[in-house]
Amino acid sequence: MSTEFWIRNATVMTGDGPREADVRVAGETIAEIATRPNFKLVGPDDVDGAGLWLLPGGVDAHTHFGMPLRDGIVSRGWREGSEAALLGGTTTVIGFARPDKGEPLPWAVARVRDIAQDDCLCDFGLHVTISEITPERLTELADVVATGVPTIKAFLAYKGRLMLAPDEMKLLMKQLCELGAHLLVHAEDGEMNADAQTQLMLKGRTAPAWHAAAHQPDSEIEAVRTAMLLAEETGCPLTIVHLSTAGGLELIKGARAVGVDIRAETCPQYLFRTDEQYNTGDDAALLGVMSPPLRTSLDAAYLRQGLADGEISWIATDHCEFPLALKQAQAENGFPAIPNGTAGVGERLLVTYTLGVRDGLLEPEDWVRLCCEKPADLMGLAGRKGRVAEGYDADLVLFDPDAEGTTLPFNGKLSLWSGDQWRGEIQSVWRRGEKVVVDGKLAADQSPGVFVPRRFS
Repeated sequence: MSTEFWIRNATVMTGDGPREADVRVAGETIAEIATRPNFKLVGPDDVDGAGLWLLPGGVDAHTHFGMPLRDGIVSRGWREGSEAALLGGTTTVIGFARPDKGEPLPWAVARVRDIAQDDCLCDFGLHVTISEITPERLTELADVVATGVPTIKAFLAYKGRLMLAPDEMKLLMKQLCELGAHLLVHAEDGEMNADAQTQLMLKGRTAPAWHAAAHQPDSEIEAVRTAMLLAEETGCPLTIVHLSTAGGLELIKGARAVGVDIRAETCPQYLFRTDEQYNTGDDAALLGVMSPPLRTSLDAAYLRQGLADGEISWIATDHCEFPLALKQAQAENGFPAIPNGTAGVGERLLVTYTLGVRDGLLEPEDWVRLCCEKPADLMGLAGRKGRVAEGYDADLVLFDPDAEGTTLPFNGKLSLWSGDQWRGEIQSVWRRGEKVVVDGKLAADQSPGVFVPRRFS
């Protein structure tokens, strides 16, 4: 295909609603959006999108590709994850650089960036995880932010591994506030989880289904409370990632009402799957082993309502896929040994379209805002990603909203989203003007994605 072409006759779907317009791509950029009729649309490489929606490429702000866990256990990598993302209409992901113990933060960012640049087919950004609050690590944050990584993740969970004490979290927040950076928090109370896990193990309750009982709703609620009070005290912008409980969202709504700079991210699994997953056999339970775990139908309903009301900022996936066979093998040592995580980067747009838009929870423009525009705007990609707009990267998706019988996941592996019939079809995807999905299949010999530095204005 030439470096310049039009996409004609599609309905351009934006966060402000549908628009009947044609889009001209020149090189890597959206060069023009022309209201029809436009009689210049005669190029041999023009694309006819009649009957289809033209979406911005999806932005998934929370993914874990090739994440090392322990003893050589690593989640599925950047190549396989990014292939799934493109097939599912997501063209930009933000992954994580997790430093080894004692490793300087900039080294970790450079190391993971090098790995991703070799393997990732999406464009990608990075967050960096911090679990050591020392003068050296705090000083390094300025260099990390300067390289285009302005979001730092910290944990109130995982006692003895990643968990920060509240006074450590406060020091981190003060430093980030001075740098104009944002903090992402995994909000579970590590002490509560460790105590619950110990009691379960002592009683011999070791099967996969007991994972959820070691991560009670109150653990998330108390951790949200801790994080938001520290954010109120320090002024640090805060995102609670993968929110799963009604109580957590209620606290966030209250904090926002009194001026705390706080956002809530949730994931499809917490909106559309519930803790019934743990009661339908060991393999189903293994697919649901993630932290936080799946919650009750009442929690899911409250989060869905919060989504519709605009109380949740964006939908990410927390994609962290481990083969089911690996989970099965590790489950022999009890549920604490099971690698935590689930797939979702390739399923997000179609799941939220089917169960969100088609079921009447969301309007199409809400869907585009939550999956494309808001994660880009709020995570430092404004002006480049997440919109069908002049001057933006030509990350574009031709989507058939009327297609039926779509099967997920695309790779055929068993997942939380297997077995249902989904609506909609990703037909074509362009990443910076290059066609990377053709007729629902990955294009051959495509170029890799690029690192996208992020900035907060």
